[in-house]
This record gives sequence, structure tokens and C-alpha cells, in this order.
Amino acid sequence: MTIATNAASFRAFVLGTGSSGNSLLVEAEGVRILVDAGLGPRVLEARLAALGVTLDRGPGQLAIDAIVPTHHHGDHFGGVEKIARALRCPVYLHPGVEAPRIRARFEVREMAIGRTFKIGSLDVTAELVPHDAPQVALRIASREHAIGVATDVGRLTQGLTALLASCDAALIEANHCTEMLAFGPYPMRLRQRVGGGLGHLSNSQTAELAAKLVGSRLGRIFLGHLSRSNNTPERALETVASAAPRMDVSVLPHGSVCALDVRRSKSFQLALPFD
Repeated sequence: MTIATNAASFRAFVLGTGSSGNSLLVEAEGVRILVDAGLGPRVLEARLAALGVTLDRGPGQLAIDAIVPTHHHGDHFGGVEKIARALRCPVYLHPGVEAPRIRARFEVREMAIGRTFKIGSLDVTAELVPHDAPQVALRIASREHAIGVATDVGRLTQGLTALLASCDAALIEANHCTEMLAFGPYPMRLRQRVGGGLGHLSNSQTAELAAKLVGSRLGRIFLGHLSRSNNTPERALETVASAAPRMDVSVLPHGSVCALDVRRSKSFQLALPFD
């Protein structure tokens, strides 16, 4: 099955979102960037194939031009080494991500926080955000389109708002409902971690962020990284969409695999039954 989008020059594919593994492939101007690699290479290839995307781009071309992890937690970083070695692609790491043990196993390139750099013809900008591991939000831009990625964010910052305001679309976490977290199955210590300033954004925090972005360049918000225990797609969508009535807001349930259109108009999206 091949999926055609209305913005063929800039495509984004969600290959997993949530604690079971996160990964997003951005493809534009002949360049492919994998944001996060919380999946193994076989799973990655199977999910791309289900979306009509093949990793084979012909002789002399890398299947993926770069992997850019947001941080080193396993659900975002666990597949980095296997994918990088299998596809022979470089990995861009920001300060704070420990790499000495893995440098000899694949190519590691350093990236600065707060400065835009190039991967092929695409511009990549990393903004530091609060989390209990060194974590960045990302903006990936071609000449015409830009997408933002902001997951695992403990609290809102001005830098994050400014980064997303310069995007056409963004994948933003709406991890938990505060009420469900308070009365859910997690032990107190884990509740405090998730709901604290170095944990994850709640529905209401993401709604606050969306309200600040109304009137900016950002036209589409995809809500991801939803907790299976402490949130529901319906709660996340209702809370965020009501705070940003002029935004096109949609929700990606835990484990979603789908194609995204970054334009401001309504996108084509196909969810597949992976978990």
C-alpha cells in the first residue's frame, strides 16, 4: 500500500509513539531523518513497509541519512545502535547524551543546542526542554515546510513555544490526565515523577501551550505519547482542542503508526493496528 499526501515534497511518518517505542521519519528534498529510535530495525522496516515506504533508495544512497534522538531513555534510544549499524547511518547526539561506549560501533556526530545545523538540505534546530534526562525538542525544516517534535517535556518554556511557533505542524505530547494520574495504578513515586516539572506534559499543560500558539505559523497539532494507564485519546483531544479552536488538532493513540501531512489544511492519516 502506498500513501500519497498532498505535500509530496515533505512527508512525515509516525512509526511509534508512547512507552512501547517512539520513532518519526521525516522525508523531504531527498533527505531522510529518523527522530528517535525506540524500535528495532526489523520493526522499523515492517512499519515503514506497511505505510508504503521502502528503505532501499538505490546504489550509493543511505536508507536513512541520520538518526537524531531527543534523549537517551530506552523508548526513544533503545534501537539506535542496531539501526545505525544496520543502515550505516550517522547519529547526531546533543550534549548530555552519553556516547563513549558506542562511538566505536557507529558514526557519532555532535549537534549544538539552540543553533540550526544542516543534515543534507534540511535545517535542524534543537531546543533544550525540562526532563529527567537531557532532552531536546526539535524543528526540522525544508525550504517550504517545517515540523516540530516535543515529547517528554516536564513543563512549558518560552524557548519551546518559540520553536513550535515557527513550524507548520508539530507532534506534541499530551501524556496524562492529572485526575487519572492522581487516582490511577501508579505508585506515588512514579506519579510524582510523571507529573513533576521533569516528567511529562499533562493534557491541561499541552492545552495551555496550544492556546499560546494560536495565531502563529503552527496550524496542525498531533497529540502523541499518550499514557495507556493515565489518559484516553478522547480526554486529550477534548482538552487541547477546546483551548485552541482555530487549530487543527488530532490525536495519535498509543502505538500509532501513520502518515502525517504537515500542511495547515486537514491531513490524510492512516492508523494501523500496531501496539
